[in-house]
Amino acid sequence: MKALSALVAASTLPLLSSIATAQTLPPIKEVVSFGDSLTDAGTYWFRFTSNPGLTFAQHLAVRYGQMPLPNEHMDSYSDVYQGKHGMPGPGGLNYAEGGAKANSAYSSVSQDPEGLPISTAVQLKHYLAQHEKFSPEQLVTFYIGTNDAAYNYDPDKSPELAKQLQDNKPPAAEVMSKEKARVEKAADDAAHTVTDILAHGAKRVLVFKLVDLGNLPWFHSEASQAYVRELGRAFNARLLAELPKDDEHLLVIDTEAFADDLIANAAKYGFKHGSHEDACKLDDQDYCFPETLKDADADHTYIFVAGEHMTTRANELLADYVVKQLEASPLK
Repeated sequence: MKALSALVAASTLPLLSSIATAQTLPPIKEVVSFGDSLTDAGTYWFRFTSNPGLTFAQHLAVRYGQMPLPNEHMDSYSDVYQGKHGMPGPGGLNYAEGGAKANSAYSSVSQDPEGLPISTAVQLKHYLAQHEKFSPEQLVTFYIGTNDAAYNYDPDKSPELAKQLQDNKPPAAEVMSKEKARVEKAADDAAHTVTDILAHGAKRVLVFKLVDLGNLPWFHSEASQAYVRELGRAFNARLLAELPKDDEHLLVIDTEAFADDLIANAAKYGFKHGSHEDACKLDDQDYCFPETLKDADADHTYIFVAGEHMTTRANELLADYVVKQLEASPLK
C-alpha cells in the first residue's frame, strides 16, 4: 500500500510543529462531512452502497460517538436533479449529497445552486449558516470530484459523447482538452472550499483523492475507462497542487492507493470480485438492497457496487484506513 500523502507544517522545526499540534488539539468529538454519494448518509432515504450498509463517513461518525445522519433530505429520489430545494432535517453533520459536484449543479433542467444535490461549496455555506465556524473537536472530511470527472459520460448531460464512449470510441484530442480544463476548474473550486473550511477554524481536515475511476463498474468500454481515468487523474493532480501549502491542519487521504490495494489483494480482505464488477444484480443501479444484490453475500465479497460506489465491506475498510492514517498523523 502506498504511503499516505500528508500535508504538514514545513517549518524549520517540523518535528516541534507536529508536537505542538498534537498537544493543542483536543480529542475528536464530532465528524462533519462534505461530499457526494460516496459520503452521503441518506439524504434521499437510502445510501449509495449495498444497503442497509453505511458509508465510510457514517462509520467514522459512529466511531466518535455521533449519530450518522444527513443534514437535509428529499422525500422522493425522483425529485432530485430537478432544481428542487431540500427539506430541513434530520439536521446531522453529514452535508454530503448523492450527485454533488464541487461548485455547480448536477441537472439538465436547473442551475439553481440550492437545488438538490447541492455542491460542496453550497454544503459549506449551509454548515456556516447553521454553525458559523468549526471547532477544534471536529474532524472534517471532504471527498468530491467523481461527478465532476464523469459528468459528460451521463447520457442526460452529453448524449453524443456518452454514446461515443459507450461504443468504445475514444474522444478527439480537442474534446479531451476541453474536458480536462473543465475538470481542473472543478478541482480549483474544491481546493477553494477546503481553504474556506480551514479559514473558518477547522483544525482537522481530511481531503480524499479520487480512486482510479477506470476501475469502476459504470464504465463498461475501454474507451470510457481511459476517458474517466485521465480526467480523474487530472482532478487529483490539480487538487493537490491547489490545496493550501504547508498547512498542519490538513491531511490528504490517498483513496486511490487504498482502492488499488483492495483490488490487488482482494483475497486478503475477503473479496472475490474486483475492478469492473458490480455487486448489484442489474447494471448501473444507483444503490442496492439485499434483494437486488447478485448474491446474498455480495455486500462483503464485492468491492464495488451501484456503478461508482463501494460495498458495505469496502466502506468499513475505508473507515478503518482513515482512522489509521489519522492516528499516525499530527492530527490524531
